[in-house]
Amino acid sequence: MFLIGLATNPLFLFVAVWSTVVALYAAGVSVDLFPFPHPLTIRVLLLNGIAFPLGYLTWILLKGLTPQDEDRPAFLSRPATPERIQWALAFTLLAGAAASGLMLYRASLIADHFRMTVADLFARPALLRFGLVMFVEASVSHSSWIVQMISLTSALFAVGFVLLGVFLYLDRTVRKYAFLCVFLLMGLAICLMNLSRYDMTVYVLYVIFSYGVVCVSAGEKRFRRVVKDLLLPVLTVVVIFTVVELLLRKRGTYGCTTTAGGILYSFYWYLASPTAALNEFLTDFPGAFDLGQNTFLPFWKWLNRFGLLPAPEVSAYGEYVFIPYPANVYTYLRPFYEDFGIWGVAVLPYLLGGFLAVLKGPAGRHVSCLYLYVTLLVPILFSFFSYPLLSSQFYIQIAFAFLLFRYDLRAVRRVDPANVAADAIWAGA
Repeated sequence: MFLIGLATNPLFLFVAVWSTVVALYAAGVSVDLFPFPHPLTIRVLLLNGIAFPLGYLTWILLKGLTPQDEDRPAFLSRPATPERIQWALAFTLLAGAAASGLMLYRASLIADHFRMTVADLFARPALLRFGLVMFVEASVSHSSWIVQMISLTSALFAVGFVLLGVFLYLDRTVRKYAFLCVFLLMGLAICLMNLSRYDMTVYVLYVIFSYGVVCVSAGEKRFRRVVKDLLLPVLTVVVIFTVVELLLRKRGTYGCTTTAGGILYSFYWYLASPTAALNEFLTDFPGAFDLGQNTFLPFWKWLNRFGLLPAPEVSAYGEYVFIPYPANVYTYLRPFYEDFGIWGVAVLPYLLGGFLAVLKGPAGRHVSCLYLYVTLLVPILFSFFSYPLLSSQFYIQIAFAFLLFRYDLRAVRRVDPANVAADAIWAGA
């Protein structure tokens, strides 16, 4: 499946995303919506556009020159079967239920702060979002027990979406759609409690990317099956974007008179404004670098707990700039430049591209590597927006995947007789 292969290729995703958002940003500049870019912004964008592809292609070339032992078994791994994946999914669903309960408790704490009931708080989405921002900002330096438990349970629940993508491909019964519906409904509930379109989009992308990698690895050629399995997750993202937009009523922020116009303009702003905000940041940058505080925030926080580093001075949401509407995300390039200057923009995307190139092969053979690969593909897709590796939850998810879900995917093609028939049809076409 050529299209599935492209959709799970890091280089294609990077080039497609950045060419699109830069074109949209340039269109905003051309109509005087955004200020003309600073020369440093142009250099940073050009360097980013070179560094990641160069890192990816370099390591793909090196891998091609080095023999790969694909038959070597992974340490303590078991063959991935629908039955094993089903039990793992049930376990992660329990974690999702626990995360939902903890988030309701957090909402009750916020409601108590504003002296109202939880129902009244949920009836006022803008106030709920303000309370969530206050709660998260307070935990940047010192996390409370509830923040830590939400991170742990949410991380385990997120792993379930990667496993769900594998299960959608492996299973041949209607139970896979039952699991899909339950996961999506629970994910929707969690995202509505957080008023977050981003989280639901990430969940669905985990499903799509993991399904796609397994499809490519197994040589899947039945396009109708792919559409059938992935249609509901894609529609869920459309629903959550629309519902959150209606709840927050952002069309008034952008001066749009119609709901449809507000949704479309909000989508444009979502894509183009981070680059414009980055330009404002680089234009006013004071010149003092933070040497890793932003890029490696979770590790900085742990070292701070042992008294080895000062407390981080980082905002979880970023300060707002008005260009002319408010924006508080600055692409994934801001922490790189803020910590290490132009060298950070040159080296870190290069290393990220190289690491994804190294993971590309093992991702089709082992679930733990698949999880790491997928969770890095999502930041590439959202690299135009923000830097998502600020949260400890990202690293907790990876630890769970390698410790608890060590399944071998290399037998998938051999146990799928439908692909044998598909290969025969494909070869005779």
